[in-house]
Amino acid sequence: MSATGPRTLLRDERTTAPAAAAPFHLAPPPSPAVVRRARRLETLLGDPSERANPYGHHALALPAALRRLPALSNIAESELRPVGRGGYFEGADGLVAALRPLFRRDLALSHVAVTTALFAADAEGSGGPLPGRTVELARLLGPAALCAAAGTALRAAVRAVAEGEPRTPGLSRWRASLARSFADLSACESLTTVALRSLCLPPGTGRSLRAAAGCVVPALAAEILDEAVLTLGESGQQPRSAALKWCAKTAAEVPYIREVAGSADCRAELMRELPSSAGPAGGRVAELPAPECGSELAGGPADCEAELLRALDAAAAGGAAGPEPGPAGAARRLLAERRLLTGPGRTVVRAGAVAAERYAQLLTAGAVLAVHRGATTHGGSRYLASEAWATLALSRAVQRLGLPTAGSPDTAQTDVEAELDRRDRLGTDSDLYATRILW
Repeated sequence: MSATGPRTLLRDERTTAPAAAAPFHLAPPPSPAVVRRARRLETLLGDPSERANPYGHHALALPAALRRLPALSNIAESELRPVGRGGYFEGADGLVAALRPLFRRDLALSHVAVTTALFAADAEGSGGPLPGRTVELARLLGPAALCAAAGTALRAAVRAVAEGEPRTPGLSRWRASLARSFADLSACESLTTVALRSLCLPPGTGRSLRAAAGCVVPALAAEILDEAVLTLGESGQQPRSAALKWCAKTAAEVPYIREVAGSADCRAELMRELPSSAGPAGGRVAELPAPECGSELAGGPADCEAELLRALDAAAAGGAAGPEPGPAGAARRLLAERRLLTGPGRTVVRAGAVAAERYAQLLTAGAVLAVHRGATTHGGSRYLASEAWATLALSRAVQRLGLPTAGSPDTAQTDVEAELDRRDRLGTDSDLYATRILW
């Protein structure tokens, strides 16, 4: 792959900004142009299992892999340059979707390549793709890369279980665990997507949301990767197998991504923001200027966090009374937690790290509900519009917070298991949109 080849191959996919845009809290699928560029990038990177491929897993695990940074940065550069200056950048979520094949290929190396290209663009004097927001965008690249990598590990584990079941009795018991990991991953993807889209709202807006992504995603991605390693081992994968080696290597890189993504700073940001995050009225939405990136987002709310928490309120108000296992039951448990942390009668004066992380979990649940409701009201994939993944993701949040469970999510878990099986058969990604992949 030459340093200029990828840029030339991708140049014809430049498009104008969409005329109509969705609110920031939705997760619309990538545009056809973004999908085509991602597919071309995936083709250029080649089969990851091919030992002779310079961008395969074997070659990228060698010390010489760092020499490939310039070529990888060239690919990222075209995605980071705005449309008006001959590039493709129309929004942070589109950027991440276009570069996802790179993030899936190698966690640490891809993050370094894209971040290097981002700060290089900022140093040119143009302010980068989002002037004044370079550091914020760079931090969100960590959660985005972790989602892509965790999805690859999850797919490898699902495939190993499917292949190993005929010869290993009892292996099917891992399906339930993998379904729970998939729900966690979908929660991470939802939070990261709305956090990326919030960058096109006014400066100072959505800080807690983006900080929540920096806290929650690395922790859950680490759990998903560890679960994948364990599942691969139980499925009979040898320590030197390509899938197990890649998953173990990627799991070992999570602390590095957590550090460069500023997880500690994100927690500190939540600690500063939490006492006033809900406003004097405990959830009142402030009136702020119109969004900076009006070409991408239309009518975005001034207060991102309050918008997501309103989704929690709405879900808690729906459904029948009682411990039903749907989103409403879990939302009621989470709403009680919200009142303790951000309600008018809250007793939190100086939020500590524990309170900040609990608030991050609430924002994650709000993102799940916002993405789910957006898919049902504005149109979306069958998976996002279904209650199963949202129910299971919210139930997981309830468990992590140590709250009383809201019924049994067994039916939802079974449905999510079926979705995993379907994606394995069709060869699709573990993202929000079931994107077809080559390898």
